[in-house]
Amino acid sequence: MKSDPKPNGGIMGIFNGVAASYDRIGPRVFAHFGERLVERASLTHDSRVLDVATGRGALLFPAAQKIGKHGKVVGIDFSSDMVRETMIDIRRAGCTNVEVHEMDAEHIQFPDQSFDAVLCGFALWFFPHPDRALREFFRVLKPGGRLSLTTWAKDSPIQILYRKALSAYAPPTDPKAPNIDTFGTTDSIESAFRQAGFQPLLVDAEDAEFIYTSEDEPWAFVIGTAMKRYIDPLSDAAKSEAKAKLVAGLESVRKPDGIHAVYRALFGFAVKAA
Repeated sequence: MKSDPKPNGGIMGIFNGVAASYDRIGPRVFAHFGERLVERASLTHDSRVLDVATGRGALLFPAAQKIGKHGKVVGIDFSSDMVRETMIDIRRAGCTNVEVHEMDAEHIQFPDQSFDAVLCGFALWFFPHPDRALREFFRVLKPGGRLSLTTWAKDSPIQILYRKALSAYAPPTDPKAPNIDTFGTTDSIESAFRQAGFQPLLVDAEDAEFIYTSEDEPWAFVIGTAMKRYIDPLSDAAKSEAKAKLVAGLESVRKPDGIHAVYRALFGFAVKAA
C-alpha cells in the first residue's frame, strides 16, 4: 500500500538516507522511549494498533509483543527506505501480527474507526500540517480509542547542548521547516489534542540517561537523525569543525566512563470520546 508523492521531500530524503543505521549506533535512544510509551499506552491483547512514523520499529516491535498473536500492529512511514529496512526486520523476527506500509500520516489509507489505538513516536513536528495528521489519527480511531505519543521536551538537557554546539550551522529560521520545539511543552500538546477533537488524559515528562562511550557516538546520533539536514551541505572541513564543537560542548557532561546524555521526552495521552 503506497501513498501519493508528498511535498515534504527534503525530510523524506534525510530519513531515506539514514534508514539503514537509524538508532543502531551507540545507545538505542528511540528504542528505549518506544518501549516506555508502549508500556504506558494501555494496549490490550486483542488490540488493533496503528504506529505512525514507525521508522525502524521502536514502537512497532514492543507493541506487537504486548498485544500478542490475537492483535495486529500496522506501521506506516513516508520513508520508503525505512519501510524496506523494517520489513526485513519483521521477516527476521518472524513476526506474524505486524505489517508495515509506505504512507502519509496526513492521508491515512484506512477506513474510519479502524484502530483501537494510535501510537506516534517523536514525529509530530515533522508533518507539514500536524493538525491534519492529528485529525487523521482521530478519524481512524474507534470511539474510546487512545492516542499515545512522544515528543522532545523543549528543556531536554542534551538537546540544549546540541543546539548550542551546532547553532552556527543551522540555516536561517524557516517558519515552514520542522521545528522540534513546536510540541515541546505540555500546553502545546494538550492544545493540539483538543483542536483535533481529542480529550487529553495526561502529558508528562520522563528523563533517561544514556552513556556515549566514544566521541563518535553522539556525532553519529546527530547525523543519523533529521539534524543531518544541517550537516550534509557543509564542506568536509566544516563538518570536522562542527563535530569538534559538538564534542567540546559535551565536555560538561563527560565522566570517566563516557559522555552522559540526559534526554527528556514528553509523553502525551488522549482519548477519542465514546
